Order: sequence, then C-alpha cells, then structure tokens
Amino acid sequence: MKEEIDREVVIEDYNTDGRIELTVMVEKDTSVEEWKSNSTATVYIRILDINDNVPTFAHRYYNGTILENSPKSIPVTMDYPEDILAFDLDAFENGTFELTIDGDDGMFYVQPSMIVNSGTIYVRVQDPLKLNYQVLPEVTFTVVATETETVEKWSSNTTVHIQLIDTNDNFPQWLDGSYNVSVLEGVSSGTSVSKVEATDADSGDYGIVYYYIFGSGATQFDMSETTGLMTVAGELDRESVDFYFLTVEARDDKGMGNRNSTTLEVHILDINDNEPIFGSDYYEEFIKEDKNAKPTFRRPFIVDATDADLPPNSDISYYIVTAEYEIITDGNFTINISTGEILTRTPIDFESMDPDTQDSVSPWYRHFELIVMAIDHGIPPLNSTTSVTIYVEDVNDNAPIFESEFYNGTILETDDSGTYITTVKATDADPTLYNSLISYRIVGAGIDKFEVGEKDGNLFVGVGANLDIEQTHTTLYSLNVMAYDDGTPRLSGSTIINITVIDVNNKWPEFNDSIYDAVVVEKSSLMEFIVQTFATDPDETHLLRYRVKSYDEGRDESNTVIIDNAIFDTWFDIDESDGTMFVNDTMVDRELVENIRMTVEVEDVNAVSPWLPQLATAKVYLTVLDINDNPPKFDEDFYTTSVQENIPEQTLLMIIRASDPDKGLNGTVRYKIVEEDDSQWQALVAMDNVTGSGRKIVIDSKTGELRVNGMIDYDCHLCEWINITVMAYDLGTPPLNSTVPIYIAVEDMNDNYPVIWNLPAAVKIWENATLGSEVYLINATDLDSGEFGRIGFKVDDSNSRSFTFEDVESGILLVGAALDRETVASYKVYIEAKDNYLSEFGPSLSISSTLDIVLLDVNDNAPIFDDTIALPFRIKETHDNGSLVGTVSATDADEPNTPNSQVIYYILQDEGNATDYFFIPNEAVGSIRSKSPLIGLYGIYTIVVIAQDLGEPPLNSNLTVTIYVEDVNLNYPVWHYPPTPLANESIRLMEKTLPGETVALVYATDDVDHGVNAEIYYQIADTLDGKYFTISRNNNNNTATIYTQERLLAYSDKKHYNFEVDALDCPGCSDSLQTRTAMRVYAISETAGDPQFDRESADEPYFERREHEEPFKVTLGSLPPAFYEDPEVVSEICYYIVGGDEKSEFGLNVLDEGKEVSLLQEEELDREAIENYELVVKATNCLVVPPGQAWDVDDDSLLLVRVHVVDINDQPVIFSKSNYSAGVTTSSTVNDVVTDQIRASTIDLFPHNIMEYRIVPDSWDNSLNYDYWAEEKRDPFTINNNTGVLLLNHNPRPDASGIFKFVVEARDPPVDLGPHTATADVWVYMLSSNNQVEFVLAMTKDEFRDKEDLFIEILEDVTQATAKVDEVTNYVDEANVVSDIYISVFVHFVQDNEIVPVLTILDIFDENEASLSPLYQEFNVYKIQDRSPRRPPVAKDGQAFVLALIIVSVILPIVIIVLLCIWCKEVKKYKRKLRAANAMAFASLSSRESGLNKISVPNTNQYAYEGSNPIWLENFDNNAFESDAVVKETDSDANSQNSLDMNTVGTKVSPIHKFDKVPVDDIMGITADHVTLRNNLNQLYDSRSYEKNDGDLDRFQTPTLPTSYL
Repeated sequence: MKEEIDREVVIEDYNTDGRIELTVMVEKDTSVEEWKSNSTATVYIRILDINDNVPTFAHRYYNGTILENSPKSIPVTMDYPEDILAFDLDAFENGTFELTIDGDDGMFYVQPSMIVNSGTIYVRVQDPLKLNYQVLPEVTFTVVATETETVEKWSSNTTVHIQLIDTNDNFPQWLDGSYNVSVLEGVSSGTSVSKVEATDADSGDYGIVYYYIFGSGATQFDMSETTGLMTVAGELDRESVDFYFLTVEARDDKGMGNRNSTTLEVHILDINDNEPIFGSDYYEEFIKEDKNAKPTFRRPFIVDATDADLPPNSDISYYIVTAEYEIITDGNFTINISTGEILTRTPIDFESMDPDTQDSVSPWYRHFELIVMAIDHGIPPLNSTTSVTIYVEDVNDNAPIFESEFYNGTILETDDSGTYITTVKATDADPTLYNSLISYRIVGAGIDKFEVGEKDGNLFVGVGANLDIEQTHTTLYSLNVMAYDDGTPRLSGSTIINITVIDVNNKWPEFNDSIYDAVVVEKSSLMEFIVQTFATDPDETHLLRYRVKSYDEGRDESNTVIIDNAIFDTWFDIDESDGTMFVNDTMVDRELVENIRMTVEVEDVNAVSPWLPQLATAKVYLTVLDINDNPPKFDEDFYTTSVQENIPEQTLLMIIRASDPDKGLNGTVRYKIVEEDDSQWQALVAMDNVTGSGRKIVIDSKTGELRVNGMIDYDCHLCEWINITVMAYDLGTPPLNSTVPIYIAVEDMNDNYPVIWNLPAAVKIWENATLGSEVYLINATDLDSGEFGRIGFKVDDSNSRSFTFEDVESGILLVGAALDRETVASYKVYIEAKDNYLSEFGPSLSISSTLDIVLLDVNDNAPIFDDTIALPFRIKETHDNGSLVGTVSATDADEPNTPNSQVIYYILQDEGNATDYFFIPNEAVGSIRSKSPLIGLYGIYTIVVIAQDLGEPPLNSNLTVTIYVEDVNLNYPVWHYPPTPLANESIRLMEKTLPGETVALVYATDDVDHGVNAEIYYQIADTLDGKYFTISRNNNNNTATIYTQERLLAYSDKKHYNFEVDALDCPGCSDSLQTRTAMRVYAISETAGDPQFDRESADEPYFERREHEEPFKVTLGSLPPAFYEDPEVVSEICYYIVGGDEKSEFGLNVLDEGKEVSLLQEEELDREAIENYELVVKATNCLVVPPGQAWDVDDDSLLLVRVHVVDINDQPVIFSKSNYSAGVTTSSTVNDVVTDQIRASTIDLFPHNIMEYRIVPDSWDNSLNYDYWAEEKRDPFTINNNTGVLLLNHNPRPDASGIFKFVVEARDPPVDLGPHTATADVWVYMLSSNNQVEFVLAMTKDEFRDKEDLFIEILEDVTQATAKVDEVTNYVDEANVVSDIYISVFVHFVQDNEIVPVLTILDIFDENEASLSPLYQEFNVYKIQDRSPRRPPVAKDGQAFVLALIIVSVILPIVIIVLLCIWCKEVKKYKRKLRAANAMAFASLSSRESGLNKISVPNTNQYAYEGSNPIWLENFDNNAFESDAVVKETDSDANSQNSLDMNTVGTKVSPIHKFDKVPVDDIMGITADHVTLRNNLNQLYDSRSYEKNDGDLDRFQTPTLPTSYL
C-alpha cells in the first residue's frame, strides 16, 4: 500500500462495491526478440470494512403534527425539514443500527426498528390513548440510532417535536345500551311508543345531545330532537312490516359533531284482518288417463293459499266445493285438508269423459272444472276460492296398420338413386294428432339400398345403392318396412315389400386368362390350330366377337426385337366366334422370328350402349418351334495359320467355327477332316477322327480345335505349308453339312536371351510423386532378329501396382500408384526383360534384375491427438490463476526429427469457446491452464485445441476438450418461507395441540451452488421454545415440515412460541453453511368462535381513488374491527379479502392482533377495467385461511367494502371508421349537411369524452378535384366543432366533378393525460343528378341506420364497386308529397376513384336480379331509380298565373269537401290500424300474462296500408309459433271476413304447451276464403312488375306487400 485507504471513499470514487481491480503483466526477459512474450492477470482487492463511521441523522431537529386520538400505526406528518433520514456508511454488521425513542412516554414507535446502511424513518402512533390534546398538547422526544453488531456501539440522536391537533373527542353516551318495545298494528297516529336518552361529557355545544331516528320504516315514527320521545306517525300493518329495527343516533355540536348510535327494536303485534289468498286465481294441471288404476299427477298438485296473519289466524283448511260452496266428497278428485294437495279418487278413462270438455285446439285433452275453498281458523273465520282445471291427456294405445300385408316392385339394376319404386300406406286408429301421425322406416336388410319417405311412404332407390346383379348376385329383395306413430310410447306396424331387380347388359366381357402361352412349328400348314382364347360376360344377353387387335412385338432367337412387324403380322389369325387362333401363312420362319407377342380383343356386340363398346383384351405369347432346314456355315471361306517347328504335341493351332441357325440337334455342329490336298501328307492326317496313331494334325469333332499331334520339322522338303479340308455337319434328321480349306505355315524357333545393362544401385524419388511420373530408363538388348529380338519389360507382381512401364518396349519405369513414405519407405523392384513377348512366332526368353527405389519425405500427415487422454478435465471454481487444467498431446507420422513431425499447440479463437477462461501458455507443450477466476462459473465448458506441425505447408488437427468447473460450497442457504427477517409472518395453532401435528412447511434453497452443495437440510435451533417442535425433511425436494413435539400449553399460560430453524447445505461436508430464521407460533383459544363485524352501528366502508394515481401502494383507510361475541374470549383476529379482488389489487394491514385493520391498495387501478369494487372482507379466528366467498348479508363475519375508481382522461380517441366518404350534389348550397356520420369517441366518462372536431390544415389533396382552388380561397367544407357534422362551405358549379380528400381530427379535453387526438380520412365526391341512385324503402331512418352496413355490403357484392350512402330523407313522390311511410336513400358508387354512372349501376341490377333478393327481403324496397329533382310546376307567364287563380277559386270549395271526406276516412282507417297494431297474435296461458303482441311477431308491418293484415306470417319463413296456442274470437263489429277485427284474440286460453304440435291452419281457424286469399297473395308476391322511368330503363320493383303471411 502506498497510502491509507478508506473503503467509503473507494466506493464513492470508483462506483464499486468496495473492490479495486488491478491488471498485472508478467513479461519474459530475453534478448531474443522472437522469444519475447508476456501475459496478464486481473487482481481484485476487496477493501474490508472497519467500524469507523457513526450512525448519523440528516438533521438535528424535526417538526411534525398529528391529530389527537389518531389510531395506532398512523404515521406522524413531518412538516420540517423533511422525512427523518439516518445512515451509517460502514458495511454489513458495522453499518447495522437500531432505532429507539426516548422521552415520549410510550406514545410513539419508529419504523423500521433496524436499518442497514441507510433508510427513511417513520414515527407512528403506539398508544392512541395518550394522544389527548387536553392533557398534553405537544410532546418532544429523542430518536436514538445505536449500532447493534459492533463492539463500539456508536450512536447518535435527533430531536423530534410533535404538535397535537385538538378534536371533538367525546361522544354522546346512551343511558341504555339498546331499546326494545311493542305496539299493536292499526293504532292511531301520535300514540307514544318509547323514549330514549343519552348524555355527553363535553361542554357547550359539544355537550348538548340531539336525537335522530334512521332505518327502514323510520318514517312510520316521529322522534323529538330534544326530548327523544318517539310516537306513531303512520299506519302500522303487521302483515306489511312486523318488526322495525331502527337506529337512534345521538349527536353533539348542534347535530354536526360526534355521534353515537344505538338500536331500537319495535315489534308490531298481530290482529286477525286478512283472509286466505290463493297463489293464483286459476290453477291448471295435466294428468294422463288410466282406466285401470288411479292416475297420479306428474308432480304433487298443490293449490296453496296463504294468510298474512299469524297463527292461529293464519292456519288454513282446504275443501272441494260446488258453485253453492257445498263440500264435495264423492267426486273424481279429493283434496288434503291441511296441505291443499289434490289427488285422484278414482280411475279416469279419457274416452268415458264428456266429449264437450274436449279442447278444440288441443283435441288430445279433456278436462274437469273444480272449485277449491280455503278457510282460515281466525275469529271470525275468513275464506276465499279459486278455480282449478285438470286436463286429462289421451294415451297412445293403437298401433299403425298397413293397407296391405305385402307390396311388390320392379326396378332395373342400373336405376339411379332416387328412382321411385312404389308407395306403402298405413293408418292409425288413434284420433289425436300425434298419436295418429305416421312415419315410415326400413329396418333390417336393404336399408343400405333403399329409402322410404318418412312421411309419404314413397319407396326409392337409396343414395349410393349398388343393385348390380353381377356383384350382389341378388335379383329379389324383401324389405321390412315399419310404420311408427308419433305417440308416447311409439307404436308400430310392419309390411313386406318384394322388389325384383331386372338385369341390364352393362358388364364388360373378361378373358379367363390375361396371358396365353402357345407354340407353333415353323413352316406349318394353313389353318393349323395354335391356341384357344376364351372370354366370359356375366350378362345374360351377351354376344362375344374375337379379333387380333395388334401384333405388339416380335423377337428372334437372340431376343432382338424385330423392328418391322410386317414380317409376321399375316402369319396368324383368330376365329371371331370362338377365339380359336390358327396359322394363316405357310411362311412361318423361326429363324426370322422365334417369339411373338400379340393382343387379342373380344367385344360384346349386344352392349346396352352402342356408343360405348364393351371390350376386353388379353395377351398371346407365341413361340415358333424349329425344324432342320439350314446346313452349318463356316465363319470364313478358308482359314490360314502358322506353326513353329518342334512345337510340343497337343499345341492348339486354331479353332474352326461353323454355325447353324437351327435350334437343338438341328443346330448342333460336328467337325472332321475329310481330305488331303498333298499326297506327301497322306500318312499324317486322319480322315474321320482324332483317336488314331501316326497322325500329326487332328481336329476335335465338337469344339473344332485344330491341334499338333506329332513333331513338325521345318527343315524337311516341302514342310513350309500344310493344307487340309474340314467338314462341318449337324445332327438333325436328315443331317446337313459343308466344308472349308485350311492352310498352315511352318516357322522357325527363338534361341537367344535378352541382356540388361548400366542399372544403378538405387533411385530416389519424392513420396508425393504423381501417377505416371518417370522413375528410371531401363536399357536391354537381344541378339535374335525379328520378333525374337524384340524385347518387352514388366515389373514383378509384388510391385506391379506401385510402379509400371510407360509401354512394354520403351523401358521407361513410371510411378503406377500413390506412394506413402510413412507406409513404405523404400521398394525393391524386380524387372523382367523378355524377347518375342508377343509370342507369335516362337517361345520367349527373359532375364530379371533388381532396382532399389527410396522415397523422400514430404509433409503430408497432420498431427493426431493421443486417444488415451482422460477427458473431460476437471477444475474447482476456487482455483488459482494459471492452475493446470489438463494436458493434451499429439504425434505426427512424418519423418522424425524434421519440421514435418514437430508439433505445437494452441486454442482455437472461435465463437463459443471458453477462451476467456483457459489458455495454453507454452505452445510446445499441450498444457491447458486457467486464465481468469472461475468463481460462480460452475458448469461445462468446451474449447477446441489445435495441434499443428511445422512443415510446409503446415498441417493441423483439432480436439474438442470438455472442462468441468466444479462447484465449491461458497453460498449460504436462502430462506423462502418463512422469509428472513420475519415480516409479519406468523403461524397459529389451537391451544393444547398434541404432538405430531403439522405446524408449517418451510422452504430454503441454495440456488447459486450446485449438486450436494445445494442440498438443504434443517434442524430446530436449541432455544427455549424449540423443545415443543421438531422438523422433518421432505423427500425429493428442499422443503421440510415442522411438527409439534410436545403438547402445547393452555392459551392462558402461553400465547405464543418463539423458536429458530437452521437451514444447512451440503450435509456432512466440512464446509457446510447454514442460515437461521425465526419462527413464531400463536396459540388460539379453544373457546374462540368466529369473530363478527358490527355492521349496524358503523357505516359501510366506502373509499374513492383516482385511477392510475400514484403511489400505487397506499393505505386507503381504516376498517371497523371485528370482535368476538363472547367477551371472555381473548384471541387474535385474522382478516382476509375473500371476494371481489380477483386480480389481487388490494390488501389488508392488521395490527394489534386484529384490533386494528386498514385497507391497502397494492396495484395500479384502472377504471376502464373495473370501476367499482365490492370487496368482501372476512374475519376469522386465524385457524385456517378461508376460501373465496360471495357477499352474504346474513353472515356477520363478512364486511362489504366498496371502492370507487374515479375516472381521469387517460383513454385514446378512436374514430368509428378510419375512412369516411360522402357525396354532395352540384345543386347543394352553402351550409348544406354533407354527412353527419363522422364520429369519434373514447371510453372515458363525461366530461372526458367531450370531443372537439376540426379539419386538419394543409391536409387537402388538390390533385383529385376540379380546379376549385383556382377559383376559391376558402376551404370547400367546414366541420361543426362539437358535433362533427360536415357542412358545405361553397356553392358548387353545375359542372363540378371530382373528389375532395382531407383529414379530420378529433380531440378530447386537455386535462389529466389529455388531450388525445385521432385522425380519419374523408373523401367527398361531387355528384351530378346522374350520379346517385335513389332507393325507396318502407322503413324508418333509425331502422335503416341499424342495418346500413348490411345494405352497403349487399350493394357492393352485386356491383363490385364501393357504395357510399350520401343522404337518408323522407321519400318525396312525383307530386312532391313527403311520405311518412317511405324513406329515400341516395347512394353513389365509386370504382377506381371514378364515380360510376347511374345507368351502369341500374344495368348491373337488371343483370343480377336474383342477387338483389336479400336487399328486397331485408329492406322492404319499394322502388329503385335515379335521383331526379321533383319540383312543383312553375307558370311560364302571367296569363297562366291568372288562369291558375281562377281554377283554384272554383275548385277550392270542392277540394275542401273532398278533404273533409278523406279526413273522415283516414280517421276510421287510423282506428283500424290502431286496433290491428294492438291486436295480439296469440293469447297467453292466463289472462294476466301479456303473451305475444304485435311487436313480437317477426316480419309484421304494424303500419301497413288499409286492408293489410298486420299478423300475416309465411309458414315457411317463420316457424316460431308452431308450438304456441291461439284461439280466434270474432269481434262483434266485424262485418266481413276481410275485417281486421277478425284478428282480435280473446283472453280465454286453451292449454297448449311447447311440447304440443298443432298445424298453423288449425291454430288460426283459417277458412277456405283465407286459403284462397293466401294463394292469391302467393302468386302476387312471386310476380314482378315493371315500369318505365324517364323512358330510359326497365326496372323491376317488388310489390309493396308484407314479406310474410299466413
């Protein structure tokens, strides 16, 4: 060290954790420059702390204020100078200090109580009772900071002055805890009930008490504010309210100060003043008939009545009575006198019941009418009656019966799916609808081939049915058809249908064999039989005809394909009737074609489809057999050869070849010598075979080999030539032959050896010599002449692959294979020189010699690593820098002691290698050493070591080295549960808990260390309370369970247990580390029940909090504490949020063992996510954590806490569309509305959702419109800042056209996080009168706006152009009359930024009439036309005006009279409309139910014109009312069947239920005239009328009729 080091200065100056990092370099000191090298290492010096700093406060004096009587733990507000801050710059234990208060008499405590290094200190209330302004208005005390872990125990202090703020802190006190009084119902107003009284210890206004009464029913009573006397103020009815639970509140300070409340219970006493009341004026129930036993209702049928009085006035008896109220005891039904349950008394037979009771709408029901009386037991008794209808349902007891026991049908096997076969019919004797409603079904066999109509019994061929007789082998099907009725249970009948399938000639013939093999002898005679082909056809009417379809291929004896099939395509033919193949030409020649492949074809000429022939083919493979019709033929016309003198016997002279194209014995050739041309050789040759003696030339009869059979002498007379004749003959019958002459020349012999000269002792070459490079030139000579003196060279067989000669005669020795010195360093090559090496005219003589060849080394081998290296290498993480990790070695096979075999080592500097941690310091030795510290770098590392030789060029190889950095136990276990230090964590057990009970699950980990160093074991520390507990480690994880070891003491003897638990890693290791944590177990009294809240005397907790308000973690306020009902119980109370906090955004802060509790906000609040929270807080005795629970007003252990999140401006502005478009006509004027559809919004609340609109300056696109800007200086459009309505700001020219494009911006108010802005593009099209299509619709504007998107979608789908709605107004007809029924929708169409002319659009509509059906159905289209201005006619001159005035004067009285008539008619029509609009389509099940009115009926036009029916329904459009009931009742004012009065519905209802099915005509009571009207309307609706408009276009329009009708 050069100077004194201060750790705190080092931390501040170097911004480190007290560690100094140095780099040390070592350099090799040598004079050889190339051997100089250096290396560096990093040295970390950690400055250890000493206790040289005193705990210090930021200021010497602090001021604060707090309200007197503030609750415990409420922090003191520090006014000056700031929050209390204390710090100690020392580290760890030296910087740890505790905080205490001196001189406050226990009023306050500080939090936290212990600080490490630095922290903010909060002064909180400890004893609220001592905060009494009247006793002590201010207090001054000292906060002391004292070191806890040092010997010196340095300390310092600061002075805190707290000023108490006075409050009205005395509450009125009641003389009685609560009040309980009674009063008779019906007493008069002003009757005294009770008097309450309270006192207040305060003086002045604070001591004067005022009384107020609250609660449900408080208006029934009056209370004097000054005296507390309560009297009756209204009528008391016990049956309405029999008990009033009121709150009486006493207030001081003129009723504005402190308040205290108590309960006042008022009980209303009963008198008999109520008669029994049935639950309904009318009861009905259903029961099924049972004529054999008493039937029972589906559920107990109880007609119950209630009496609002108390017993005995409310006790009720029930009787079935007559209309004169006489009790009935002998009917079909009886009633339980006490319960009102109606039971059957006798069996009930539907058929024996009065037919008049049968329901006309639901004929399967008949009913009984009963009267039930209820009588109470009061004095005097009161009674009431109700009507009961019991419907008896018919049961299904008749099965369907077919009209015939058997049915027959006939079909073709080719008939398609859906082909009609026959119809079956069954009937059911049951009279009711569903019991006689029959459905048909096929059961058993044939269900996959036939289908029967479920309703009509029509039998068809089934989908996918296969009736092919040839596949099914079936011509007769017998089907079992069942008829089921729709009753319950379903009954059935059956019949048999026999179906005959007729065969159709539709099958293709098929050959028995796909390939036929046959033979024929060549040169066979005409019509010679070859083979019989045979085909079959499963059809009965088939007629087969055969023919040769093609000659596919011919091949000769050598299997060569014959190119020209014309050679053999006429040789054969086939009989068309039976498929017999025969010879058709005598020129069949095997030598031309031996194998023939042909295709034969058969056709069924009786096929059902003449244009689709039924064909089949087969292959015929024909082999032509041979006859002996060709003699042998020699290869040559004559043969010549030579023979040396003295040649050994049996020497082969030559081979004679003759061939015979025939086959077998016919083509087998034999040879013999048949004659001798020279008489001198007559004794030398044999005439017939080779087995005789004395013959010198012989021939092998089978092979034709000509051999020497004796000594031949060149020197004899005329011995230069030998001439013979050879015959070749075959073995056929008869045999055929031919002959050929042979001429043999006799030659001289070779008798001199070659000589090799001037051969060196050795030759050196490089081992990488290329193939074919020259090694040495060999010289040799031979004294013989000619071929006998011609020398050839070769290398012996052992070296023939490594070396060879350039050619046989040159003597140049070449490299013949790749050489490798490391495999073979030198060669001894044996070279042979041979004369007459071609061996044509005599023997060859040879001589051998040896040549040594030495290979010179080149660098062609890379180093190879030693495969015995023990990998992986291992090193501990705490090693010293430069420690040896491991050594690798490699060898090089090149020549030793040369650069080619010398090896150096280095680590490959490649991505992924751990080169930051390891290196090889000496390249000559493969020692791998550590390069840097490895603390905390436990794991597996990989480096690539390169071994490289010093040859030219250098070669290398690599080795992947794995290094395990082994973990060293350096880290202490970390507690996860319980946390350290213990932070408000506690465990609760019942007092006197027995040994072996589970206390807690503890959990600690050592996540930094690994393996056994990370394994955690536990033990209970040796403390006073530790004897009560034991701990057991759990398997397979690092958790442990604490159990009780001794029985716990009684709650009165010991309320909590403090002990410590040690977590130890690496158990049994010498370097094992441990961490200790504190545990606290609270005892729970056995007498402690569930605590409860006093919800009556305290206001419901309510808090408000602005969304996103910081800090997010804050105390919202205090909650009323819970208490144990038994005052003897002294036990802790725990609180939990059990409902309403699904996202865990709130918490509870519990102090003083549950006597104080406050609500905490834990997370950021977002109003748009949740605006109002209803938190359910539960108080428990701390034994278990309660599950989630909903609010229950009857559960006193629950407290409902409401938190309202106040909105701020934090949400973005969003336009309803990103692009808006509109059209404006050239006839428009300034301030006309262009569009009112521009809308922007935000999900914030008012006033944050108020929008301001503007057109963004400089956003105008001038390239799309006419030259507006050249004429105008103002913007063409303006926008209303508040509503977003776009207005025209200029008068367009009549010829104006084009597009205006600009940007509109919307913004919300500039408050909170605002303003937020959004933009949208606006396109405005200039339209002329021929640019807009007018759609006239029978609907309101609001109805259209609701479905505008669908309207545009249909138009765009039909026109393939963009549709833009420009205007929606009331329709103005040709007479300029504004309609109150129809609206006009003006639309223009755009395609490729061009407006599509109206005529083009209308043409498209005409071409796509069907596609517009959805438009007419959904929007009630009246007409479609171009937009043509309609204005009243204007007089051309004054005469016309005068004439018009005269006409008006004359006609005006007449018009007035007509208008009065019309008015009367319209009034009557309006009344009819009103009646129709209010007519109910269906009556309800009871007169008190509203049922289905006109609004509920789909597709009903409730404002239809006169004569229309507002409840017309089309049964195929709407099946919504198949299950509802309707009964028609004719209005007395109806004069005809066309009257709307026919549609009125009465209140009498028949019992039709959702499970009943009734035909619509039966329900509505439709007559024949109704049916005729419906058919006429059907035809009218299906028609299309056309009209001419301006003479330019025919357009269809749908008649203005309702879209649905009955």
